[in-house]
Amino acid sequence: MIILIIVTALLPVLILGWWIYRKDSLRPEPLRMLYKAFLYGVGSTFVSLLISAFLAVTGILSVNLESFGGAVSTALFAAAVPEEIAKFLMLWLFLRSNKFYDEYFDGIVYAACIGLGFAGTENILYLMQSEDWVLTGAIRGVTAVPGHFAMGCAMGYFYSKRHFGDKSTLTAVCILAVPILIHWTWDALAFSEGIFPALSVVISIMLVGLIIYLYKSTMRRISILHDQDVARMTPPPFPGPTPTGTPLPPPLPGSEITPNDDNTPLA
Repeated sequence: MIILIIVTALLPVLILGWWIYRKDSLRPEPLRMLYKAFLYGVGSTFVSLLISAFLAVTGILSVNLESFGGAVSTALFAAAVPEEIAKFLMLWLFLRSNKFYDEYFDGIVYAACIGLGFAGTENILYLMQSEDWVLTGAIRGVTAVPGHFAMGCAMGYFYSKRHFGDKSTLTAVCILAVPILIHWTWDALAFSEGIFPALSVVISIMLVGLIIYLYKSTMRRISILHDQDVARMTPPPFPGPTPTGTPLPPPLPGSEITPNDDNTPLA
């Protein structure tokens, strides 16, 4: 039974992990680095618990799901803030000395893997405590796990923008603020279902709309960074036409124009 629960909890994680790996088509990251990023994500769950404990001791965190205001506050300080800060800290630790981090898209890949590591660990804990772990696993497999994946993609997108040249304050703030905002909105809606049972259908529709938005925004960020990497890695074409009048194919990344024996440029 325990093995089945773990498999059910990790199946959506493995599917999304394989999908993002296949998307990294220019220069795929070593699998061992992706496994390492996943383990950093597992570690982020424990960092999140430490942050939550600190917020509780200081009085900032107070779980209250009896009112809408309490649900909004709980969603922010019990979930969004500690979890996204923990994932950001682990992403920073992982990338600060990672020699393979040389493309825009790498930031999304590694941040997504860290998010999936967190999601997988959280999923196992939820399913272990659930009386109907099959239903819980099915629901979380299409909501919470893709949610953490999308939040990781958003964090990785802004992290790469900052790392590769955009030093604006806005981009730096967005690295953490955008995932927190998405996470906060998600959990505030989810927690509100129990407070407003008459509006549960409306809230469910809003959650589905948020899922669709996250999917589209994630695909857009992936496409943007992929195109930027293609532009960075493709040198300009050789000047001049070929003897036959057909254009030359673009050179391989890292190649340079070399002279002929008489030191004139290639035609």
